[in-house]
Amino acid sequence: MAAAEEERFRRIKHYADYPARAVEFVLKQAGLEPCDLDHVGYYMLPGLVFRENLQFSRHYLLRSGGPTFLAGQLAASRKMANIETRLRDHLGSSFKARVHFIEHHVAHAYAAAFCSGFESCAVLTMDGVGERDTSLLGAIRGWKLERLASSRYPNSPGVFYSTLTRHLGFEPDSDEYKVMGLSSYGQPEFIDLFRRMIRTPGNGRIVVDTRMLDISRGVHTARFSPEVAGKIGAPRLPGEEMAQRHENTACSAQRALDELGLSLARLLREKTGLDKLVISGGVGLNCVMNGLIEREAGFDEIYPLPAPHDAGTSIGAAVCVHLAQFPGVDLEPPSDMYLGSGYAEKAVEAALLQSKLTFAKPERLAGIAAKLVEKGMVVGLFQGRMEFGPRALGNRSILADPRREDMKDIVNSVVKQREPFRPFAPAVLEERAGEFFEGCRKSRYMISTYRVPPGKAALIPAVTHVDGTARVQTVPRESNPFYYAIIEAFDRLTGVPVVLNTSFNVKGEPIVESPVDAIRCFYGTGIDALVMPPFLVAKRHAAEVLKAPSGH
Repeated sequence: MAAAEEERFRRIKHYADYPARAVEFVLKQAGLEPCDLDHVGYYMLPGLVFRENLQFSRHYLLRSGGPTFLAGQLAASRKMANIETRLRDHLGSSFKARVHFIEHHVAHAYAAAFCSGFESCAVLTMDGVGERDTSLLGAIRGWKLERLASSRYPNSPGVFYSTLTRHLGFEPDSDEYKVMGLSSYGQPEFIDLFRRMIRTPGNGRIVVDTRMLDISRGVHTARFSPEVAGKIGAPRLPGEEMAQRHENTACSAQRALDELGLSLARLLREKTGLDKLVISGGVGLNCVMNGLIEREAGFDEIYPLPAPHDAGTSIGAAVCVHLAQFPGVDLEPPSDMYLGSGYAEKAVEAALLQSKLTFAKPERLAGIAAKLVEKGMVVGLFQGRMEFGPRALGNRSILADPRREDMKDIVNSVVKQREPFRPFAPAVLEERAGEFFEGCRKSRYMISTYRVPPGKAALIPAVTHVDGTARVQTVPRESNPFYYAIIEAFDRLTGVPVVLNTSFNVKGEPIVESPVDAIRCFYGTGIDALVMPPFLVAKRHAAEVLKAPSGH
């Protein structure tokens, strides 16, 4: 019925403490009081986290800052164990629900299987670390999980990639998508090095060479060994100019991860005999790897969970509790990921009036939005319920013209205020996707990449990455009629059923949640017009475009 991340309400990206406002939102959305709750699912086994950190403490204690890090880890596990107390402190004495602790990768697996709608599926999860596991390979048949293999810390694909992120001068556990974008600019100069660092022996397990990747410092402070740094170069300082070796390092490590993911997926296809695969865990956000798996692993259909990071485990934990407590009650998967907060027309209008803005309530608003995009304007789109997961899917989005080669640089510089090498995603009418993106039939959550044929790449250069691929969102009419209508109107104007879509935020901030957030972002950036159905707000130059004769 509802799912949302605390960061959107607090306006603090990656907010990681108790999610009070998200809890209040989902209760309100479901029409429940705290006393109505019977069960709560939590995405971790705190006791196992505590034991694993103690067992690994000898590695931490030998390092500078290790005791402080260990103390922080143990305190975090105690905080997890006290979640029932925190809920009662927040919700009051009427809260009587039983709290169930669910194994981390099991929560990842069930979240993906549930949201996919598949009756049976192979399961691949990979992340930094749960309690102790870093991956899970298995199958779900009849809601029963069959485990085939798993990997344990320090054999972690997530820590491998976050270490790469830090080495390249970005923020680990935050900026991995920047490294993924950067990788397309490089050559696999160091591929053999990274293949030795992370691999699978073919049994479904992941092996990390800790002589090359020093994980004994802890999950969040791992470093490449001096031997590795001697070959790929010293760590890049934040803000330092990007050199070819940095691009080659990103490319080489990405290829090693691609090969690892593909090998594990092929093993699952062979061992399970199933023709559908779900992917979850933080590494599941790597759409380059997902695209390769879709093309080459042999599955008829894959479903990377749109919220594969730890936020998505909230869904999996709830599913696990439901299956245990109410095995005879069927579950209905969500039809889409528009599970967050939404605002009525009166609330949107009140925010516009409070901001003392001049706004209109025009007819055929979707067509007007399309015309603005066609004329080179950048349009903010705020409508319906907020998306769950890190991708904007047309309800908290910024739209622009994909045909203009300079539009990528325009949106990056005057709106998003982010690095110029990062790509933007195309949103395409679902029934036309195959015309522009090879092998793409349905990709509704912008979490896989597809090759753009050269002839089509010339038509949509702003959303075609340097390597000739694109991270695609297909838009069906039934799931988002207004968003679909904008793209359809743009197609009538231009003959191209594709728009550039990026999240409605600026660098360092979460995606907008409320009308006030949207208005603030609109006026603080180079966005030309703000569409908040049924209202339109346009800066002066955009309003002049609307007054001009159409020519169509």
